[in-house]
Amino acid sequence: MKRICEEEDEKHQTQQCRRSEGRCQSNLGSHNTSAVPQTDGKNKKAEGSTISIQDLICRLNLNNFYPHKLTAEEILCISMTSIPRNGSEKESLKEENLAFLYLHKLLTLDYRARFVSVHKEVAISEENTTPGKNDEFLSDENDCSDINNDENTHIHPMDVQMAVFHCADSFLKQYIVTKLSSCQYALPLLVPNPTSAETELPLWTFRQVRKAWRTADGPSRTVPVCQVRAPMVFFCRVGSVSTSKSQLLNSVINPSHDTFFHRDSPGSSKTSLFKEGLVEIAWYCPSGKNYDLFSDITAFCNLHGDAVEHREQTEFLTQQSAVNVVLMQNMNLSEKNKELLLELQKSPKPLICVVSDLQNGVKMGSGNNIKIGVRDARQAELQQNLRHVIEVCLQKSSLDHTFSLEESSDAAKQCGFRVDEDREDCQKGKTGALEVMNLLKGEDLCQMKTKFLPCQGTLWHDWTRKYKQLYHFYENVEQNKSRTKEEMREIRKQQRNSSFNDFIKAVYNNLNSESMVKVYFVKWLGVNLDTIFSEKLSEVTQEYSSLFSDVHSIKQKPERDESRLKEKMKDLVRLSENVDALTLGLEHIVREMGQIYEAWAECPTEMTAEIRALPALAADLLISGHPLELMDGDAAHVPLTWIESVLDKVTEKLGDQRVFVLSVLGLQSSGKSTMLNTMFGVQFAVSAGRCTKGAFMQLVRVKEEVKKELKFDYIILLDTEGLHSLELVSKHSDRSHDNELATFVTGLADLTLINIFGESLAEIKDIIQVVVQAFLRMKKVNLTPSCKFVHQNVTDISATEKNVEGRRKLQELLDKMTELAAKEERCNAECFTDVIRFDIEKDVYYMPQLWEGNPPMAPPNPRYSENIESLKQAVLTAAAQKKPLRFSELKVRIKDLWDAVLNEKFVFSFKNTLEIAAYRKLETEYWNWTWALRKELLIIQNKLQNRIENGALKSVDRELIHEEIESTYCTVKKEMEKFFTEDKDAVILSQWKTRTELNIKDVLDRLTQTTEREMNELIKLKAACKKLDERKAQYMNELFNESKALATELKNKTEKLDLEQEFNKMWKKWISDLTAGVPPVKDVNIEQEVMTLLNSPYEPGVVYSRKDSGHYREICRKEDFSEYVTVKKSVKGVCNYYICNSKHHDSVRDLVQQTVRNVTEIIRSKPVSRTGYSDTYTQEIVDCVKQRVSEFKAEGFLLKNEFTVDLTLFVCDTAVREFTKLHRLFRETNDPVIYLENKKQEYFSVFKKLYEGVSATSVFADSVCNKLRSSISQAAIAQTAIDAAGEMRRNYPAFNGNRSNLEKHILKDLAETEDFQQFITYIRRPKEHFLHFIDKKFREEMFKRQNSRILQILRNAVKMKEKSVTIAIQKATEETKERKGDVNEWLKSFAEELGYWMHFTVKDLIPTNSEENMDAEFFGKLIMEGLQTIVNDLTNDFNDSCLDSVWMDLFKQSLEDILMEQLCGCWVQCPFCAAICTNTMENHDGDHSVPFHRPRGVNGGGWYNTDNISIEFCTSSLASDCFIVLPDGRCVPYRNYREAGPEYARWSITPDESKQPYWKWVVCRFEKDLEKYYGGTFQGEGQIPYSWWRITKEEAIRSLNYDSHRTSHWRRLYLGRYLSEY
Repeated sequence: MKRICEEEDEKHQTQQCRRSEGRCQSNLGSHNTSAVPQTDGKNKKAEGSTISIQDLICRLNLNNFYPHKLTAEEILCISMTSIPRNGSEKESLKEENLAFLYLHKLLTLDYRARFVSVHKEVAISEENTTPGKNDEFLSDENDCSDINNDENTHIHPMDVQMAVFHCADSFLKQYIVTKLSSCQYALPLLVPNPTSAETELPLWTFRQVRKAWRTADGPSRTVPVCQVRAPMVFFCRVGSVSTSKSQLLNSVINPSHDTFFHRDSPGSSKTSLFKEGLVEIAWYCPSGKNYDLFSDITAFCNLHGDAVEHREQTEFLTQQSAVNVVLMQNMNLSEKNKELLLELQKSPKPLICVVSDLQNGVKMGSGNNIKIGVRDARQAELQQNLRHVIEVCLQKSSLDHTFSLEESSDAAKQCGFRVDEDREDCQKGKTGALEVMNLLKGEDLCQMKTKFLPCQGTLWHDWTRKYKQLYHFYENVEQNKSRTKEEMREIRKQQRNSSFNDFIKAVYNNLNSESMVKVYFVKWLGVNLDTIFSEKLSEVTQEYSSLFSDVHSIKQKPERDESRLKEKMKDLVRLSENVDALTLGLEHIVREMGQIYEAWAECPTEMTAEIRALPALAADLLISGHPLELMDGDAAHVPLTWIESVLDKVTEKLGDQRVFVLSVLGLQSSGKSTMLNTMFGVQFAVSAGRCTKGAFMQLVRVKEEVKKELKFDYIILLDTEGLHSLELVSKHSDRSHDNELATFVTGLADLTLINIFGESLAEIKDIIQVVVQAFLRMKKVNLTPSCKFVHQNVTDISATEKNVEGRRKLQELLDKMTELAAKEERCNAECFTDVIRFDIEKDVYYMPQLWEGNPPMAPPNPRYSENIESLKQAVLTAAAQKKPLRFSELKVRIKDLWDAVLNEKFVFSFKNTLEIAAYRKLETEYWNWTWALRKELLIIQNKLQNRIENGALKSVDRELIHEEIESTYCTVKKEMEKFFTEDKDAVILSQWKTRTELNIKDVLDRLTQTTEREMNELIKLKAACKKLDERKAQYMNELFNESKALATELKNKTEKLDLEQEFNKMWKKWISDLTAGVPPVKDVNIEQEVMTLLNSPYEPGVVYSRKDSGHYREICRKEDFSEYVTVKKSVKGVCNYYICNSKHHDSVRDLVQQTVRNVTEIIRSKPVSRTGYSDTYTQEIVDCVKQRVSEFKAEGFLLKNEFTVDLTLFVCDTAVREFTKLHRLFRETNDPVIYLENKKQEYFSVFKKLYEGVSATSVFADSVCNKLRSSISQAAIAQTAIDAAGEMRRNYPAFNGNRSNLEKHILKDLAETEDFQQFITYIRRPKEHFLHFIDKKFREEMFKRQNSRILQILRNAVKMKEKSVTIAIQKATEETKERKGDVNEWLKSFAEELGYWMHFTVKDLIPTNSEENMDAEFFGKLIMEGLQTIVNDLTNDFNDSCLDSVWMDLFKQSLEDILMEQLCGCWVQCPFCAAICTNTMENHDGDHSVPFHRPRGVNGGGWYNTDNISIEFCTSSLASDCFIVLPDGRCVPYRNYREAGPEYARWSITPDESKQPYWKWVVCRFEKDLEKYYGGTFQGEGQIPYSWWRITKEEAIRSLNYDSHRTSHWRRLYLGRYLSEY
């Protein structure tokens, strides 16, 4: 049995080894050879270990990242480890996941990250025990070889940490070290290279680490650890020692926490690949209390491994140390050991020898040497002795023996160690930062922000104050507003005058440097700013604290000195301002950039390239992980222009990605930033004295592996300043800032974390009310955020009963605050769940205190990290169920929300139903007024455009436009005044009067400005085209001469030349000269303009939500409109049932179809291809929809607002597509650059031929032929569109008659295909089906049959054009010969003759101006020869491969329009059976009529109060005594159908038997489909006659060939057949 098990174990290990090697090899195959460490061709192994470094890197799944390829971007994102899964922790405990699990835990400040390892379960085999086996159990044969094997292959936790460290790049290393320091772990100080003999001092990784401490008699200090000067105690061992050095060191500096990893730490093993030679450092930081272990900050270094084997590290550390501590064992000392000890003994620095085999006690040696015996010593006694001896030695040590990381780097280099900061990129970044800092030298620290960041101080605060005043004028609004705007402009001018100083320029230049250098620069800049400000800030803060205590003492006295108190308060305010002045970081510099950009944005034409680039720089910082200030906390304002520009750049760089927004709200210093930092590993400012002000946003990327599950690409974190901030009490005494902030961030976020410090709810009642009020407002504007409450610093989160009680109290408080907030907002809400979806059991979380003990030596509480991780998973679970915004939508929402916050009275003043109704009425009138202005401006614009085109108008200014529209504007103002004063709801409406007047004025100004700009651009384009036409010959002549000269010059050169390159140089210069000063025709994002336009009449949330859902695209194909309608109120109340009558659906469907038709006509009528796009076109479409909906009369039900929104979105989609295509055509026609670029190849051909020695006559003839080729091709295609339509009409029966004939063939095609859905389309949307049929048949006839008939037509058209050209050549030659003219006269005659047949002008030709005498007759022969080549080429080009392009060209010629206009007439449908009026003219005189009506059932008609579908024909019903039951309940006899309403009155229906068997067959064939579609049955009065079932499809099709005058003949034939069978 034992041998079998050993064989199996050996086999298993071999397989594991092979798998590991295979994994490494496969990974190596896809990456560079440096992907895994190599050491001189051998794998480095630890002593006693069976694995190599290469194997370890592969097993940890890090081979793709070694060395230094693992970035923070790869780690600080949402990955698989972030997603909640069942058993995820156990699943992740695999070797390949250890490294990333370690990083994930470290990210959440879980100090147990260092203990992650794979624990193999011990397998216990059960064997039959017999008495004879007892000796075997006790024998030595049963060794533990398999356990030893596991020990050798087990991955040491420190190997995981150091493997990650070696794979990380500089910035991730810095992040790791910062997190290790937060976890109170030792940090790598000297790191041996695993692939070489080099050792590195990673000084850069310490730059973000700060240490805080306080001595018993001194102030508290917080200093960057690199600048800390403190004595250092060096621990090492000599030889093999039984006592754990690291464990002993832990007991000395932090007995309750393992600062250094030791042999008894969880997951430890005997072997480690990376620990050998590693030096770690930790600092003991006292708290100023009597229980401190050391009186002052002290550094402790720990060398792993034998000091004798690592002499370089030992020499460096003994040189830097104040005290040396050596662990040793007398009996194991070798000569080398003794030699090292002797050197240490001779050193003037104290030496403490901890001897493991020496009897317990402390023995003084010679000089400063001390021995401490370990044998038989109690642990506590040993710790106390060692700590006391170290303290004594430190007191004896000279003050010169202090250790500083920054200063030790030079000594490290002298010892042969590398320093990571010596890398080139790091040094460049450091140099750039020092250049910036040099500008600050000699300046008063408290005045630096005022001097170097002038735009964000008083100027910015004054501007924001005035900006907010614009929303709160109540008297003399126009005058006050005008004055305030002028003051704001003056402030912006002052900002421009003081902006972009040397300091900002230096920062800008460095931010524009190389990618890595830029990142280093930002880091170095932060380090240097902290260095110069931290000490002074600490002094001011302490002074502030002392003064605050004095003020408090004075207030407590019974008889306080008021004058002294007043003086102290002034000093307190001054010190508070100094604290603000001494807080300078990257966020303030970016804020300054934002203010510079906003100031210059008001003068965009004067904006320099540097200023235009500022948003891109901020976007780069945001993308790279730096927070972006969203709301300026000092000014309490959102710089919208800046934020929108930055988000635009983010969208450009990342794409319009989906985002989930998470915000946090809570009291000041309640741990909000710390919570977000712990949850996502971000870096919001959390240090003392640096509380968040305003709101900051930061991006967290979602990895591809989880995007599908989460359904978004980025998380945006919003960190906010604390509510009830002490600093803002004096500035915002009414707490308005809290309300603004809460409303803004809750509206912006998809989920908000409400942070509560502690368990007591008494102190947060005001906060809860603010939050609840914000959620109430979001509900009003149809935003649906969610929230979770987080209790921080809870002492006992395990007490279930206590938590239940806490939840109950929170629920009661939320309900109470909801009731209070609802009263203030004047809305109905009795409990919190009326406002927002909230589950008190699932949405409340309890967090223990952050620290496990007392700072500054306390590590983070791992239970805090656990609970944060649970909260994070709950957040992601909730996020996956939300519909995310995109960056572009987020930008819009930011603006909308902030505008809403500033203008709260307007946006959030819908108090009750009366106000809502009054506002809707105002909305309708507002659209009428704005449309009156827009319509008049459109008319004016057309008038002006015509005058410009005719050359009668040379300039357009606003005064001219205002003169034209003054009459209409006065009329609108009179109507507004009448509405607001005479309407029955005038009292309610008065609150919106001022704002409405401002909006109307703004609309007029915007439209006037747009008209002026477009008209002047058109004038410029007209002038540019005129100048281009006039000077074209001159430019062509110059180009021809230059081409000829260049060709002559290049001929003389012997070397091989790139002719195209030489030509391009000349071409670029010509283009530049020709188009100088001519503005290009701008491309318009029509879709974006349409969405902006739609946001005005509708609530933005509704528009975007409906558009995002895509549901509106189906509105034209819908059959059931129940979701869009509600039954009107009755006396008894509101009916909750939706309409079910098919007639109701039909009426809504007709409304949709008619509106779509109207909009289509509007689109077709707009001259976009000639004049360009105008937003008035879209405005007209929107108003058309609103008018059609408002005119729609329905008895018994109302259309919801969502119907209007969806219908508007649907027609606007069509408009966007068409207008975009037409505007593109407008650009191609009117942009001079595009025109000239189209001529480039032709000129290059001329140049090349001149170079090759071709004569000028031949070159000129080639130019004429090139022009002819294009002209013939275009003329042939244009001719083909007409010829193809004519051939279709002649040769295809469906198109060679009238509209009735076309419909007959459509019905025949429907019967042959037997597709019910196509039948429904034909019945419900006939025009759509007609278009589809024409397109289908045209393709079949012209592209698929008769060997691609369209190509034959094209070739015939080419032949026809050839004849025209031949005649023109002959005529030109004869006339020129008679006159004895030259080539120019020949061309003139040729162009005049040819102008009748195609587009051909002499001015488009390349001029000759050649000295060569051209013979006109010879020239004509050349053209004739070229013509043959052209015709042959075109004939060959028109083949099967070009069918798609031909089809597109034919569409440009509107071939479909030709057929539709010829064949399609009136589209009005019978109100009973939906048969289409067959009148060929759409707007015909007289009544609508149709030869054959249909059973009403095919249109959904049924019998009243039953589900029976009617089979009656209209003509039969008119002869009966039946009644038409109208929606309002009225009954009208069929015979009096014209009295039923306007849609009935215009139809001429005769009571006869004009019926087609075709529709009877249709009813039978699709009986079940019709029943399912209309929700009825052909039962009872709707039962289908048996005779109908006998009609075959062939008979039905044949019946289509008989018109109404021949129906009696058909009936006789049909009746005879029927009787003969029965």
